[in-house]
Amino acid sequence: MNNFVIVALTTALLLPKPSQSDTNHFSTGGVFELDLCDIEIPLPPKQEREQKLLEEQLKKKQN
Repeated sequence: MNNFVIVALTTALLLPKPSQSDTNHFSTGGVFELDLCDIEIPLPPKQEREQKLLEEQLKKKQN
């Protein structure tokens, strides 16, 4: 009986476990692309402020 438990545990530890990439439902390559037809998604307020600051800094550097 002890031998059976040892063999079962060893087998369970040695068998490869499926990863998340093995269980995807998209395609063989695992790449999923969503075409939004160039829809503009609004930024959250914090990112919008940061974007405006970056744009202003670029304008200052260009002048």
